[in-house]
Amino acid sequence: MPAEPVAISFANTRSSAQRDRIATLPQWRAWLDEWPGIRAAGHAVDAGGLLLVRTTRDDVQLLLHATTGRAPAEPGAAVRLLDLIRLGTGLELHWQAGHATLAVPPGTAPATLIARHLAHAALGLLLTGPPLGACQEQHCLKLFVTTRADRRWCDSAACGNRARVRSHHRRRRTDEVGAAPMPPDAAG
Repeated sequence: MPAEPVAISFANTRSSAQRDRIATLPQWRAWLDEWPGIRAAGHAVDAGGLLLVRTTRDDVQLLLHATTGRAPAEPGAAVRLLDLIRLGTGLELHWQAGHATLAVPPGTAPATLIARHLAHAALGLLLTGPPLGACQEQHCLKLFVTTRADRRWCDSAACGNRARVRSHHRRRRTDEVGAAPMPPDAAG
């Protein structure tokens, strides 16, 4: 199981405006493989249902980003998630070899069930979870559990390096602009 809570992992399936890791059913199913408790129900989501799942993900991301102070609160996202949770009928669990999996009750759309579960997970994280942080790399939308007060990036090797390189280039350009040109005879 991944290190981050399911709500964060779900929100992080959109890591930038151009990158959606659940844009297609195969991508969605690949993401589900890390979450065995919801895998079977999630694999039953069809192409039409994937739109609801992705819309829910965008609302979860907006809600969780508001808790980090990186983005303003988006009341519409919270209302949509609460409305989705209220749609709920009973949940069904299947037990096998000591493990529970979410089951799709008859008459329930798999996408609605999964979206509702993930919305509920986000609400639970918001109310009783650990403090969250948002990656400070300018184009990254990823969230993380703040395990250290000084953590600034989702991944120091990726976003951290990009931010450091950008800062280095900015300093060099500032230094070059501020430096006086050498006289032609001094260069020789």
